[in-house]
Amino acid sequence: MAVCQGEGVSVRIVIQTDGCFYEREIERLTYLFFEGAVITIRDAVDGTPVDGTADMTVDLRLTPVEGRLRAAGTLTMGSQVHQSSYAVEVPEAASNVSVRRLGKRAVLHVLHELLTAVAGEGQPWGILTGVRPTKLVHEMMRRQVPEAEIRRCLREDYLLSADRVELLLEIAAAQQRVIPQLYALDGEVSVYVGIPFCPTHCAYCTFPAYSMQDKATYVEGFLEAMAAEFAQLGQLLREYELSITSVYIGGGTPTSLRGPELERLFDMMYTHLPNPEQWRELDVEAGRPDTITPDRVRVMKKYGVTRVSVNPQTYKASTLRDIGRGHTPDIVDHRFQFVRDAGFDNINMDLIVGLPGETVDDVRYTLERIGRLQPESVTVHTMSFKTSAVVKEERERFRIPTAATVREMMREAKAWARDLGYGPYYLYRQKDILGNQENIGFALPGKESVYNICIMEERQAILGVGGGAVSKLIGSGGKHFGRFANPREPRAYIEGLVDLLRRKEVRLREVFETHRNAGGEAGNRGSACGSEEQEAIVQ
Repeated sequence: MAVCQGEGVSVRIVIQTDGCFYEREIERLTYLFFEGAVITIRDAVDGTPVDGTADMTVDLRLTPVEGRLRAAGTLTMGSQVHQSSYAVEVPEAASNVSVRRLGKRAVLHVLHELLTAVAGEGQPWGILTGVRPTKLVHEMMRRQVPEAEIRRCLREDYLLSADRVELLLEIAAAQQRVIPQLYALDGEVSVYVGIPFCPTHCAYCTFPAYSMQDKATYVEGFLEAMAAEFAQLGQLLREYELSITSVYIGGGTPTSLRGPELERLFDMMYTHLPNPEQWRELDVEAGRPDTITPDRVRVMKKYGVTRVSVNPQTYKASTLRDIGRGHTPDIVDHRFQFVRDAGFDNINMDLIVGLPGETVDDVRYTLERIGRLQPESVTVHTMSFKTSAVVKEERERFRIPTAATVREMMREAKAWARDLGYGPYYLYRQKDILGNQENIGFALPGKESVYNICIMEERQAILGVGGGAVSKLIGSGGKHFGRFANPREPRAYIEGLVDLLRRKEVRLREVFETHRNAGGEAGNRGSACGSEEQEAIVQ
C-alpha cells in the first residue's frame, strides 16, 4: 500500500501552530499510513535544524487569516515534494475549545492529503477519530442539511471514502425507520443492567468479568444491592414521569447467574421499574454459549425477553482456546438451538475479525457456520487493542493479522451479510482498532436492536444498574451531564452501596429536572461542517 511501509521508516513531522499542538493526533494518523514508522515531532518555532537523515519530512503550519484557520503543509521524500492547504471558518462566538478543534481538523486534513499522495490511497474514515461517526450524520439531518451537502461534507471536509459515506447514510436512514422519534427520544430513558461475572476472561475483553468463584462468594449480596438500586431508579422514574424505551442485560455474562438467580433478577426489575409492558425491547447478552442451559432459557422466555445474543466470536477451535473462550464450536450450535426451540425469534450472534492467528479463510468458515443457523442479526466486530486487555499487554505472544488482511476480512463479512439479506443498522469505532475499520450491527428487517441504536447515538440517558454499569447522563434537549460509573468489583459495589445511592440520586435528579423545565428545542438550518456543536460531536 504505502511507500516505505513498515519498521525502520523515519518520518519527521515539523509543525508550527502558534502554541497549539496536536502531536497525539498527528502521530495516530501517520501510523495508520505507515505502521511501525519512527516518528519525531518538533516545534518549528524553536529553529532547530531538521535532521537530514529522515526518510520523510512534513512541515505543517496553522495560521489565522481573516476569521479562518488556514493549515498548509509540504511533504518531502527524496525527490518527491507534495503540498496541500485547507481552511476552516471560525464563528465569531467560538470558544477556545471549538477553535482548537477546528484547528485540529484543518491540520489533519492537510496531513491526510499529503500522506495519501505518498501512500497512493487514503484512510477509509478520513480524519474522523470519534467512536460514533453516525452522530455527525444525524446532527446534520436534524438541522435539515440537504443530503447532497452531507455527502460533500463527509467526502471533502472529513475525507471519508465513498463507501463509508454511503454506509453512514444507510445506517442513519435505517435508524430513523426503526425509531421514527429518534431526535425526540430524550423524554425517555433506557436501562443497562451489569452482571460482572463470567466463566473465563477472554483475552480481548476489558468489560467487568469476575470469576465464577467470585460469583459464588458475592452473588447473594450482589443481588440484594441491585434490588436497592432498582428500587431507587424506579422511584425516581415514576416521580419524574419518565418512561423506559429498552432494557439491556449485559456484563460480564448475565447467564452466569443460575436459573433461580436469573429469575430473581427479572423479578426485581419487573417489581421496581415502571410500565414493563411498554418497553420496546428486553435484551439479554447470553454471550457465552457454555452458560446457556434449558433452565436459564426457560426463565428468559417466562419474563418476556425479546432478543438474545449467542456469541461464537469464531468457529475456529484453536482460536477459541487461545483467547480463553472456554467452549467449542459445536457447543455454539447446540446452545443456539436451545434458544431457538424455546420460541425466540430474534437471536443475535457476534463474531470478531482480526483474532490472533486467523486468516480470511477462517473468517469465511465462521460466516458459513453462522449462516447455517440463520440468526436474525449478526454483529461484526473488528479486533482492537483495548487498555488492560491480555492481547494488548502480551501482544508479542499473539500472531495478529495484518491491516490488509483485516480489511479483507471485513469486506468478506459485509458482502456475506448483504447476500443473506441483513442490512447495517448501527456502527461504532474504537481506538486502536485493527486496519482502521469499524464494528457493524447487521439485522434482518424488523429485527434491529433498539437499545444498540440508543446507546450509540446518545439521544437519551442510559441508566446503569449493577456492577461496573455506567450511566450516560443526557437530559432534555440532549444536554450532557457526563457519566456515572458504578464500582466494577463486586465487593466494592456491595460495600459501597449506601454512598453509591446517595451520590447517584443527586446526579439523576439534576438530569431529570431538565425534563420538568423543558421548554422545547427549536431546530435550525446551517452549513454542514461549520458549527461548534458539530465539532464537539466528532471529537
